[in-house]
Amino acid sequence: MKRILKKNCNSILVVGNGSIGVSQENRLFISNHTGELLLQLRARGFAPTYMAPTSKYNCNSNLLNFELNQHGLKGSLIKKSNLFRLVRILFTEIWNNQFVYIFYPGTIGMIIAFQCLLFGKSYGLYVRGGRYNQGWLSKLIMRFASFILTVSPSIEEDLRLYCKNVKTIRPMTFIDDSDKFNRPVIKEAPKCWQGLFVGNLIEAKGVRELLNAAIILHREQFPFHLTLVGGGSLYDELSEWLPSSPIKHNVKIAGLINNKKELMNEYKNANFLILPTHHEGFPRVLYEAMITSLPIITTMVGGIPGRMQSRKNCVAIDVKSSESIVCAIKELASDLTLYNKIGFAGQNTVLNVLKNSRSHIDLISEFWRF
Repeated sequence: MKRILKKNCNSILVVGNGSIGVSQENRLFISNHTGELLLQLRARGFAPTYMAPTSKYNCNSNLLNFELNQHGLKGSLIKKSNLFRLVRILFTEIWNNQFVYIFYPGTIGMIIAFQCLLFGKSYGLYVRGGRYNQGWLSKLIMRFASFILTVSPSIEEDLRLYCKNVKTIRPMTFIDDSDKFNRPVIKEAPKCWQGLFVGNLIEAKGVRELLNAAIILHREQFPFHLTLVGGGSLYDELSEWLPSSPIKHNVKIAGLINNKKELMNEYKNANFLILPTHHEGFPRVLYEAMITSLPIITTMVGGIPGRMQSRKNCVAIDVKSSESIVCAIKELASDLTLYNKIGFAGQNTVLNVLKNSRSHIDLISEFWRF
């Protein structure tokens, strides 16, 4: 059975469902947003340790740009080892911390949550993706969690079937009201439509379907240019393939953009954002696009339907469908009334979210005192 958190408990093990990038100099890198959460935990008087499997650090293949060492934060590395050794390492970290906060789902997170159950250690869950309900063990883990935080109201509603202490956090993003950009109304179609993708360059984000859609549009002589912002496992492959592809003049791989001003300029200069992701919690890039009133084309997976409604503040596309992407782009290009409408509606959506939701750190602190 779980134990109630005490006010004097301050050591917290944060278990990621990504990785810790290890450079050749043994510097440790994690995602910027997770790093900011660790800093906020420390500022509130907690003593966080971040645990995750290791990966080889590559600035183009990892979305990791926050250095743990530089900020004086502790990292616990999960390296390849035999099962007995792995279980012992995980148990030691669990035992040495008063509370465990798990980014869920994920194999390591499930193993650690199960160990917490076995030994009566209190734990909370941060549910980001839509694949959290994967059998009896996941249901058991959610049922005995002290609290669950998540990224979308639609996921929150489902999670309440298992846990009474569930809240949706304010987006873990760098944007705020000051980033609001009033995009000019388009009355005439531009000579060349500027499409934008921001995210991890991996299969699950629908990158291949997006590039196939670009090939179709090129063959049909549709005037467009597509910029891909991000790193990931496909970065090197696509960088090698693109110069000899039929869309070499239509597509640009910009790589990671860590500078906020430069990234926001990408949103401001685009005509639409395309996110053909296969599964998701609620992606930050949608909030970033909406604050600039940029029209959005997206799949409706995971927690996305909790904020987005097709033809109201976005245009929905089918999962793993290049043809659906093509149709959505052509629809927006031919219906400027719809184009302008969803852009401004999206901005209202994100402004309401920022105004009416509570931050991740505030909610953790609240449940910590529960």
